[in-house]
Amino acid sequence: MGKVIVISGVPGVGKTIVAKKLAKILNAIHIDLSEYVIRNKLYTEYDNETNSYVIDEDKVRQAIESLAKKYERVIISSHYGELTPRNLVEKIIVLRLDPEELEKRLEQRGWNRIKIIENIVAEILSVCTANALREHGIDKIIEIDTTNKNIETIINEIIRALENKVPKRPRIDWFERKPLEVLEKYLKELESLEKTHNIIL
Repeated sequence: MGKVIVISGVPGVGKTIVAKKLAKILNAIHIDLSEYVIRNKLYTEYDNETNSYVIDEDKVRQAIESLAKKYERVIISSHYGELTPRNLVEKIIVLRLDPEELEKRLEQRGWNRIKIIENIVAEILSVCTANALREHGIDKIIEIDTTNKNIETIINEIIRALENKVPKRPRIDWFERKPLEVLEKYLKELESLEKTHNIIL
């Protein structure tokens, strides 16, 4: 069995570009898990409300196991990469980004406001980190703050972390790093949008 490094994080933090660069450096294969799921029909249905596919978790896990049997090292980029079987995970790298910078990036993608706010709130609440911790425990998780950093700096931080050359850092908490009124603005907007559009997350 090969080992899997997961690059996780909400949309817009730079997972794909980081994963591709890291795979090249480590001589590994890169898999964009969302694209892989769609291409190989590893989903149960398409949800028109969220404009997204509902993945078949068992099939996804089996597919990752097959990739690990075929390749010595696999780099997976995905916001649900925690589905990777525990015995295959080398590390889960969770990329984090300042919520205000994330807002700019998602707006540039032309996303609707609901989708933008959902993902900003997920970043504020550390959803990707929480999911990874629940499935794999703290020893497997590395958080990298990508705010105002170029790709080379981010990759160097990841390499050093993989080589255990940096001390374990406390979890990135935007409630400690950002003014509370900035974060509350996003949380209140999501609450308002949920009521307006009758959305249940």
